Amino acid sequence: MPLFEREPLQRELRENMAAVRRTGTGRVAVVKGVAGMGKSAVLDWTEATARTEGFETLAVTGYDLEKVRVYGLVKRLFVKIHRLDDAGRRQRLGEWYGVLAPILGTQPRQPEAPPDPDNVRAGLDAVMRSHLPAHGGPLLLVVNDAHWADSSSLDWLARFALEIDGLPILLVISYRPDEIEEPLRPSLRALDKVAATEFGQLAPLTVDGVGSVIRRRFADRHVDDEFVRRCHRYVNGLPQTLRELLRYVEENGIPPTAAGIARYGTEMADHAVYAYHKDQFEERFNRLAPAARRVAMAAAILTPHMNIERIATLTGLSPQTVMKAAADLYGQEILTAVDDERSAWGFTHSLVQRAVYSHCFALSDRCAMHLRAARMLREDGFSAQSAATHLLKVFGTINEWAAETAVSAARECLASGVPEAGVRYLEHALVQLAPKEMHAKIHYNIGRAHFVNNPPASLEPLRRALAACAPGTELRTNIVCELGRSLAFNGQLRKSIELLDEEIKKTPVGRTRHRLYADLFMWAAFWEDDTSFASRAHDLQRLTVRLSTEQATTRTNCSLFALVAWYGVLSGRRLQTTTKFARAALGPEGPNGERKGFSWIEDGWGFEIPMVLILTFIHCDLFKEARALLDTGMAELRDNGRQRSHLSYGHAFQAMLFYRMGRLNDAREQAEIGLEMAMQLGEDTPSKWYAAGVLIQTLIAQGNLELAEHTSKRIGFDDAVKADQAARVLPVPAIVLAELRIAQGRHTEVIRPLTDLGEKLRARGMDNPAWCPWGLLLAQALSLEGPLQDQEAARKAAKQAVARADACYAPVAAGQAKRVAAELDDNPNALQMLWDAAVALEGVGANYEYAKALLAYGDRLRKDGHKQDAIGELERARRTAMACGAIPLQARATEMVNALAGSTALPPVDHERADFADWTEEYPGGYSPYGIPHGGNSRPDADDDRTETWPFRDGITRGSEI
Repeated sequence: MPLFEREPLQRELRENMAAVRRTGTGRVAVVKGVAGMGKSAVLDWTEATARTEGFETLAVTGYDLEKVRVYGLVKRLFVKIHRLDDAGRRQRLGEWYGVLAPILGTQPRQPEAPPDPDNVRAGLDAVMRSHLPAHGGPLLLVVNDAHWADSSSLDWLARFALEIDGLPILLVISYRPDEIEEPLRPSLRALDKVAATEFGQLAPLTVDGVGSVIRRRFADRHVDDEFVRRCHRYVNGLPQTLRELLRYVEENGIPPTAAGIARYGTEMADHAVYAYHKDQFEERFNRLAPAARRVAMAAAILTPHMNIERIATLTGLSPQTVMKAAADLYGQEILTAVDDERSAWGFTHSLVQRAVYSHCFALSDRCAMHLRAARMLREDGFSAQSAATHLLKVFGTINEWAAETAVSAARECLASGVPEAGVRYLEHALVQLAPKEMHAKIHYNIGRAHFVNNPPASLEPLRRALAACAPGTELRTNIVCELGRSLAFNGQLRKSIELLDEEIKKTPVGRTRHRLYADLFMWAAFWEDDTSFASRAHDLQRLTVRLSTEQATTRTNCSLFALVAWYGVLSGRRLQTTTKFARAALGPEGPNGERKGFSWIEDGWGFEIPMVLILTFIHCDLFKEARALLDTGMAELRDNGRQRSHLSYGHAFQAMLFYRMGRLNDAREQAEIGLEMAMQLGEDTPSKWYAAGVLIQTLIAQGNLELAEHTSKRIGFDDAVKADQAARVLPVPAIVLAELRIAQGRHTEVIRPLTDLGEKLRARGMDNPAWCPWGLLLAQALSLEGPLQDQEAARKAAKQAVARADACYAPVAAGQAKRVAAELDDNPNALQMLWDAAVALEGVGANYEYAKALLAYGDRLRKDGHKQDAIGELERARRTAMACGAIPLQARATEMVNALAGSTALPPVDHERADFADWTEEYPGGYSPYGIPHGGNSRPDADDDRTETWPFRDGITRGSEI
């Protein structure tokens, strides 16, 4: 059927098509109007015209029932991808398979890892581009009834519309401006702003337009002008109302003349107003045959999933009867198709569908039909969300299957990155569907949904879940662990630990108790105010003493081993034992020597344990293991759509690793990325302290004290209240600030805070310079000139740090401690201690610390009169510092080398040509006269078998399992 009085809009749409085809640049057109104004007809004409112009077409329509379904519009837009087999989907989605396959409903995702919305949108952009014709031709994308789209789909569409300038796409959207729900307004407003057409608001038909429609319909009869004028008045120029009025005229045999108007005008006017109201539409509906009524009712329920088979199942009619009834409904202008091949099933207009749905069957019948439809869709392989949209229309029916489906739908929403959308399914199920024994499960899932974006809101439903849950069940364990996590993330670590402690007392010895212990020890390890650390670490050792590190096959056991290792780092346990447990946490060693490692997104577990293990490897100087675990975990996060929350920590830890390795430029880059991600999540996100701490340390090493101070003030390192975090942060904020103040010459400001920090850590058995070098910084601060200068106290603090570092013997911590102690000591042992420091760091991969040790050793050689040897070590220090990007250290080494070269008969050093090889040639056997190995040789007298010491209570206790 041709359009009437839409010529300006048609002309504008043709021009847009020509522009897209000619220039390859995208355009957006928006068609607006109230219900019945003819928007769908315009879009149908656009599709037909575009095909004749060489456009590929992609079209989707919003439906009222489906507007709550997360990415529901997107799923139907890309339905062809859903119909492919898994291999085809992988090929079509490419690198975005891990992110989008769960979004499109083709693969389940662990709800523990909801994807970042930005990453989902980027993936959808890529898929949209993949729909462009291979020959480079244009694409028409049509979205009808966008006012019924789900907010996640429309948000993506609005953002995508801003980026189609460089793509040959014409995007045409229609919506009713008077039926927009609040969540959709920003997206539709954005689409309006980028729209190219100025004729988007459809106007009612004029008298002439109405006359053209009437005369076309009654082409075999004479039509009076008075009849046309009256019809125009009755319908107010609305095309759909006019269509329904003409159907009524035809059905009742009213002549299209002035006489017909005189006799039936009142009835016609009433019908135009009340055609879709209950009494009038119900009267029309009841005139249909029973089978036709049942088919129409099933169609109203199943939109947009109706076909002959499903309608037959829902109505209990045979397919042949359904076909015949559909033909009757087609003749009555209720349905648009009578079979599955002719065209897509649908109602002639959404007003008709709404009238059938609202007026033509009782509430109880409608609820029962929705429940049957939900079951049928699940049996047909549709998502839980597709079924749950029907369950939202079921009231007062206690049904465990329906409640379980609502829970599954909420988990799908969580896995799609829009967890709050699942709360609606769960709250409806709680009130209308769930038996009492399921209330705990539903409250638990409500809490999980809130936790992702609003942790404080998760506390109350999780507490209700715990109150409603029977003891001794797996669900109760999950609730306790989730509530413990929520409390921890809400700054209530004490309550989290008390909760887990109390639950452990009620739980029999076994796997469940181990699971609770894993969470307890994890949160306790990051609780700053834990005064029972030593006792707790002893309990952890007793718990794991019977577990074989060669048979770590469960996630719980692996987690416990990771925590044993981390507690070992915090307390300064012997490195050999700590790394044994850290490696065991990765699982049994395979035939190729590799270990399975952790999933960062496993359901029921957070990403905290893998992060703990990374921190352990970093502080034990196992950089290769830390890098491998980070790379694997971050790739897993990206593949599953996590872009900010988890990855902000990941980038911060990468920065920490690179800083320890002396890759300062890489450390700065990763820290800045992590900090930016963290700040996007909000001012209160803990990950900002991790990223900012490493960034400040890196800036100090690079000599950029001004930016370091700016970052410190921006985050709050100089604010004692802000920096006093309930959860432990690494690097420790007080340590970061102390390093900055010492570099700035404000060392007197940090003496008291460092002393207090050291006393607290020693009292708790947590004094390990590898993770908190408070003693070394205190020694440096006390040694510098000022009113609080105390050289004796400085040397004592440094020696104590050396003793603690040697007890653990992590190379970096040991080397750093010995360097600082030797720099403060003028006795003859200083040179040997600096030699020890450099040897400890040789070949470890911590090149920044190694450069500092070489510089200190070279300087000591200079002071002792060994100038030529000093030049060799100082040049190595200079080149190592240059490779690290440590500009101040490099400049100092260069100055010292040049000064030494100028004071001897040696020619000035050519810094561009000097290399390690130049110096190793002078030292036969790979050692300098003062013992530093070159080229990565191991120290010949290295002590590889030191006695293990256990720093807690009475040592290792092989007692009964706690």
